[in-house]
Amino acid sequence: MRSTLSSLLAIVLLPGLALAGPKDKKPAAGAHPMNETANASMGPTGKASVCGVKVFPLAVGNEWTYVMVPSPLPPDDQLKRISPTEPNQIVVKVTAIDAGAKGGDTVVKLDEKITIDLTKDPKKPVLDEKTIHTTITCNAKKFEISPDSFFFAGEPGGYINLTLDSIERPKGTSWQLTNGAIGEAQWREDLVAKWTRHATEGSEAKLGSGKLELERQFTPQPQEGVSTKAGAYVAEKLGLITTGRVTLDGAAPDAKPMELPANWVAQIWIAPGAGVVQTLNPYMHMYQLQSATLK
Repeated sequence: MRSTLSSLLAIVLLPGLALAGPKDKKPAAGAHPMNETANASMGPTGKASVCGVKVFPLAVGNEWTYVMVPSPLPPDDQLKRISPTEPNQIVVKVTAIDAGAKGGDTVVKLDEKITIDLTKDPKKPVLDEKTIHTTITCNAKKFEISPDSFFFAGEPGGYINLTLDSIERPKGTSWQLTNGAIGEAQWREDLVAKWTRHATEGSEAKLGSGKLELERQFTPQPQEGVSTKAGAYVAEKLGLITTGRVTLDGAAPDAKPMELPANWVAQIWIAPGAGVVQTLNPYMHMYQLQSATLK
């Protein structure tokens, strides 16, 4: 399994994708943006949260289960060659909330269980399961999602033989919230991560280390109705373009950083009171909310 960071480190070339324009205005009161969801039942929502956040219920015990669904567009051949295996299910659960963190931050701890079905013979089911521990750190002015979280860019996380030694955010935050909700203004989050790759135990290979710089440009788009297995939602839609570069430690002085794709696009649908209900990541892997237990 690979996280957004691990995947981006493996990329050399891939085509760009289109991104819709910024949000103009919200649908008129009482209007539903998608007719096909108008008669569907409302999905589960919660009210308890932290840091004044209204759009994402965060309370100990809250749990979201996501399953893969067909994407609106198939990936092209180049994208298929570099795509990680798509999990069948992702379960994210809030395990603890530390409201007394240093600097007045609140740290929300998450367990994210990722399941990939590797079964070839129906009589001999094979499931590859892994649980990673991620965080959301917030206060009145920030909402920082750890890069290995599914909520970071709609891609299941977890690093293989790689350690993140440090993460800095010199600009912006993961979600820029206005009165606890997604506003209409664009924003950008910059990250600088230092990493080290580790060889398999018993091997003497030296795999190196380096620095990854990311610029993540978020564009709020018109609300959309999303019909999931958990129910129907009117969701805020975020377009996300990620650019950046990888610099290897020990590279020649005249070596240029390896540039990431100029249009590495993801889309995230966030429903008030429910959180993330649908994602489409750059690999054209789409996930939808299957069920949720929310306070």
